Amino acid sequence: MNILAPRIKYLFSFVCLTICSILHSQNAETNCGTITSEAYLKNFQKIKPQLKTVEQEFLNAKHSKGSTFAKTVNAIPVKAHIIRHSDGSGGISATQLNEAISNLNNIYKDAFMEFFLCDGINYIDSDTLCQYSKNDEENLIEKNNVTGLINIYFTDYVLNTSNESICGYSNNETKKDIIVIKNDCATNSSSLAHEMGHFFSLIHTHGPKNDSLTTELADGSNCDTTGDGICDTPADPMLTNQNVNNFCEYTGTETDANGNVFNPDTQNIMSYAKKGCRTHFTQQQLARMYAFFITNKSYLSCPSFNADFTTNVSQTCNEDLTVQFKSNCKNITKWEWDINSDGLIDYTTQNPTHTFNTGIYDVTLRVSNKAKSISKTYSQYIKVGTQPHWLNEDFDDFKIAGDKGWTTKDASKNGYNWHVNFGETATENTGPNNDNSSNEILGKYIYAEASGAEPGDVTEFISPCFTIDKENSELEFAYHMFGNGIGALHVDLKTETGYINDVIPAIIGSQQNNQSDAFLTKSVDLSQYTNQTIKVRFRAVRGSSWEGDIAIDDVFIKTIYIPISDEMFKVYPNPVKNDLLYIKANDTELVSIYEISNLVGQTFLSGTVSNRPIDVSSLSSGTYLLILNDGKSRVLKKIIK
Repeated sequence: MNILAPRIKYLFSFVCLTICSILHSQNAETNCGTITSEAYLKNFQKIKPQLKTVEQEFLNAKHSKGSTFAKTVNAIPVKAHIIRHSDGSGGISATQLNEAISNLNNIYKDAFMEFFLCDGINYIDSDTLCQYSKNDEENLIEKNNVTGLINIYFTDYVLNTSNESICGYSNNETKKDIIVIKNDCATNSSSLAHEMGHFFSLIHTHGPKNDSLTTELADGSNCDTTGDGICDTPADPMLTNQNVNNFCEYTGTETDANGNVFNPDTQNIMSYAKKGCRTHFTQQQLARMYAFFITNKSYLSCPSFNADFTTNVSQTCNEDLTVQFKSNCKNITKWEWDINSDGLIDYTTQNPTHTFNTGIYDVTLRVSNKAKSISKTYSQYIKVGTQPHWLNEDFDDFKIAGDKGWTTKDASKNGYNWHVNFGETATENTGPNNDNSSNEILGKYIYAEASGAEPGDVTEFISPCFTIDKENSELEFAYHMFGNGIGALHVDLKTETGYINDVIPAIIGSQQNNQSDAFLTKSVDLSQYTNQTIKVRFRAVRGSSWEGDIAIDDVFIKTIYIPISDEMFKVYPNPVKNDLLYIKANDTELVSIYEISNLVGQTFLSGTVSNRPIDVSSLSSGTYLLILNDGKSRVLKKIIK
């Protein structure tokens, strides 16, 4: 008997197990660790309508001859964090880092996106983090993340929460803005681009789940609602090293629910094909990433080198507006301003001044120094003039909340803002189920998303300019405020002299009993603003918790020809600013006498109430009493402008 045989058999088994373990580990590393959760999918469905609108603009512009759209490349700052051993050894080299960014830019140039390193490299010397686990994320970003940048962490080894080896993952929720990637994955041609694709909203081509076959059909008939939700990426049964050969050919035999064989794209960057096979994004993938950047990530900016600017003013109700632009970044030697985004350079000075005529304008700034050049477009930044018609908005064709002359403003700068939406909001147990018309397919509304914000944060939603040219006008709007953490909704008006806050009492706390309850409505009397051009501002104050979504819909101006007051008479405007006072009787057949006197009883004007306004130009500024034959004395104020 050969006494070495058992040992050889044992050694052979050990070697086989080790090799199998290594092969399994290598195969696992071809998969990324980005998780597409149910919560993420639900939120994505809410922003998808506005994404698709921008996507279509992107695709139309790319296929339109002579379009200036493609001339604007948006610069996106990256903060590089290189993790090394505790003694400072190891880590990805600066040369490898620059090559990785350069490769990224070659792939993303067709999305009009360009990445650049902001403020050097942050070195993190930690043996523990060289063997990084996804469970370490909170501790890592608390100590190292830089707000307003895409933070990319490069390390030797990455594990998911189940301690399985992965190439990396991305997390863009609640502005964490991080990508963690293994060094040797960062230096191949596709893995970093893959994770960046996730960062800008793309899903794996095989869909959100790794443990089940895609429900997308091979003929693409349900491509918009399942799989990766993009129609120019073929249905993917999940590519692996086992069903893609070394020639990047699909060798699998999987069939869809109709029995049709899949024909996936083995070269798509968002697939699980061999890393060397993955080379490109499709046009719709490029459009989606661009749209996600424009609508959700345009706040990304490098403090020391950026194309940001400020202006003395950006909106007016007048027919023209002179704007003073100011570029505050000091590390710049060249400025190129396209103040209406028509592809033509209008100014090359640091702080130009320009007069705009009526319209809504995008502004693009490109800045350069000896090292690099970057640009950024500010969509619908300048708003000049008054709406040609009265305010009448149901928001159904809005692509973003700040559309059609409306403006959103995160007054607290903590990520609390208004969004356009249909159906339920992104957060459960708060917000409406549908818009005010209950149109589940087309109906949209505007809402302030409480998740990710802090108690007391304020966000504003401001209308375009509109003129009150009827003496008996009201602003009406619908609102929905359901949730245990509802804060408050304030309604303000901006006049020639500034904002008048709380023109109606603030609406505080939950107003509906259930999420499915209908919208309620409120009215604001605008009679005292007759012949004035004004704006309305909805001011949402975030409440105590994430269960605090506030929604508004159907904002419009109406003329009240029959007074809605229970009182016998309606008097407006009060105070009187234009020398004309209106008195309307609920009963049109009622004959009434009016008398206007000072506070000591001296009569100045009197007469019979009719449909014609009363000329009060003879009255000086002050406080008067208006007496009608209902027996009531009303305080009347006169202001000489």
